[in-house]
Amino acid sequence: MNSWGYGRGWYYGRLPGWLRGLVVLAAGWGVLLCGQEVAEGYRATMVYRAASACEVGNQEGEGNDGEECVGRRAVTVLDRRQGEHCTSNGGGAGGAETGGGVGGTSCTPYHEVKVEWPGRIAWLDVSSATYDEVRAGDPAEVRLWRDEVVALKVRGHTHSYAPSSESGVLMWIALGCLILAAGAWGAVSGRLSGLIAFPNFGWLFVAAGVGMLGSMALFGGPLLLWGFMVLWTGFAVFWITGAWRMR
Repeated sequence: MNSWGYGRGWYYGRLPGWLRGLVVLAAGWGVLLCGQEVAEGYRATMVYRAASACEVGNQEGEGNDGEECVGRRAVTVLDRRQGEHCTSNGGGAGGAETGGGVGGTSCTPYHEVKVEWPGRIAWLDVSSATYDEVRAGDPAEVRLWRDEVVALKVRGHTHSYAPSSESGVLMWIALGCLILAAGAWGAVSGRLSGLIAFPNFGWLFVAAGVGMLGSMALFGGPLLLWGFMVLWTGFAVFWITGAWRMR
């Protein structure tokens, strides 16, 4: 009897050839889709980077020659806030505590200012130095690209924010990496025991690393971050390999 016909053979046996073929075809289509999204994100980001600034008060985001431009709007600071974004590391008790890893919790500080202009209010990330200097009522300026805030100028400080077209590229590259890995599994293994396994959890970290490296290859990035992400990705691959050997 075929191993798929009884017991747990379905888990350890290989998928039928036709089903594995469908997995590979679906993976190929998924990678192609991700590639198209990456190309579109790159194109849109290059258009943004080449755009000039609109005249002050321009609300249409269109320059004199009809091309898109980065709008500039005068805004007013309404408020400011700071705190920590915390995530559990799965450690011991005390997960509600803040601080560097106390009680299995990892926390990252944030500083934000609240700005307002006609028809819109937004909270924007700023540095700790800007946070210390800014006060409610301060005048400021935001720069807008296709209705997205891409920069804030306040108290002599300028903070830039990546447009969604640029930040989305990282996600699509990472997703494409995971889909490609699934396609390779369908072509080489096809066993559910090789797909639903603890070591494969590490592929999430590999995908994040590949996504970040791919994004920096397209848009540039600091050398220190390049080094960190290479180490991150290499360690994730090493961990996956070691975890499979220890199973």
